[in-house]
Amino acid sequence: MLNANNLSNSKKNQILLGLAIFLSLILCGELAIRAYSFYLDALGNSTGRYLPDFPNHFDQIRTGIELLFLTIIYVVWLIINKNKEKDITFIKILKNSSFFLLIAFASYPITTDINLYIHYGLMYLNGVNPFLNPASTFTSELSPFLAWKQTSTYGPISQLFFMFSAFFVAITPSLGIYVFKLICLLFHILNSYLIWGHLKNYPYKVNVTTAYLVSPLLLYEQVTNAHIDVLISTILIILIIFLKNYNYLAAIVIAWIGFLIKTLPIVWLPLIFVYLIKQQRWKILFSGIFISVAIIFATSLIALPSVDAWTSLFNPGVKDRVGGSLYSLIKNLLSIKILNLPVTLQATVFSRFKPIIFSIFVISYLIILVKPYLKKTYSTTSFSTNIGWITLILFLFAAPWYCSWYSSVLLAVVALNIDSNSKRFVITSIVFCLSSTVFYYLLRGIRLYDFLTVVPTLAVIIFWLVRDIQALKEPLKN
Repeated sequence: MLNANNLSNSKKNQILLGLAIFLSLILCGELAIRAYSFYLDALGNSTGRYLPDFPNHFDQIRTGIELLFLTIIYVVWLIINKNKEKDITFIKILKNSSFFLLIAFASYPITTDINLYIHYGLMYLNGVNPFLNPASTFTSELSPFLAWKQTSTYGPISQLFFMFSAFFVAITPSLGIYVFKLICLLFHILNSYLIWGHLKNYPYKVNVTTAYLVSPLLLYEQVTNAHIDVLISTILIILIIFLKNYNYLAAIVIAWIGFLIKTLPIVWLPLIFVYLIKQQRWKILFSGIFISVAIIFATSLIALPSVDAWTSLFNPGVKDRVGGSLYSLIKNLLSIKILNLPVTLQATVFSRFKPIIFSIFVISYLIILVKPYLKKTYSTTSFSTNIGWITLILFLFAAPWYCSWYSSVLLAVVALNIDSNSKRFVITSIVFCLSSTVFYYLLRGIRLYDFLTVVPTLAVIIFWLVRDIQALKEPLKN
């Protein structure tokens, strides 16, 4: 029976649901209109010039506002729904979330990455190695819609999904796109199910699973725009589950599988090896090293036959680019007209700042790397949270070219560790995901975007550091 509080929440939920459905339909329509106009512009683009996602800032800001309001509705829903519900099955959660899953699937991608994915798949199907040959050297039905024309930065396992989707381009390019979107949707559902299973004893597992399943940020980045990061989320979830179940060898294998999807998991492997050394699990350690060498050797034979092919995975096309990051924020500050700094001086000052920023990541990485030796007890929960921390710090301080969908993988770590004492990581990650994603689509191309993406997260991190310093000073005062 509903009490007064539950009845009030029920009415609020109905209002929020109605608003969310309304805004979702509007956003879906906006993306369909944008897709049609982009299609016409791309076909008429005889010069090969870069085509932005939106022809003008007004359209971009309008859709960004719609995403912003959807996110606000979502956050309000999270705040007012804190009931402990244990007897709801995952199928029931999936059914309740079906509208938002379907609308995310139906909405046409706003970014052109998916076109590049399938173009790479077509290259492989036609006997052209995309790790050695830039996308611009091969012509396909998707060539007019490519923004990036470099060699593939996505691993051989990603290529399997690209090739499967590319089979359907022969019928129509849109079918190939939606086949890949279907793959992304299924992986997003799988990720939610894995989280549901992992939180089986947590009283708020229904809330957390539902929150992950219908998150506007995840649906927009990993389903609507179908970024390959949804697979990295899967890898990260499985990796953490393996670690918490002390299945370290499987964790090493899954991290390598992740690397062969996208390079990010390579930064997690040293953490696992150092942890094994601390635990003195020599048999597992040497087995892991042997398996790692075998994977590298097999990959070199099958898909990445040269140094150039391996280098392609590390995205050399953006080595001199900055965007959406602390690097671009500093570069934009140096170019402010009021300062009137010569271009050469701007370049000199920026070149001095770059290694300083990167060194913050290196120092942080080394500290996290040796943490097992600094603490008497170092649980697998702390280990998994530190994997999240190192990923977050990488995005902040070691990714001059940063895109909003990178951070979506952090929400998997948040969901898996929501029941532990990981409040700082949870809060910092949510702030970073919200600010980077919402402002990316709202203000991209405007200088304020870099500030609003980076500064809120840095402010939260500085707040934690100040609290730690104050805590260290307290015993000295006494």
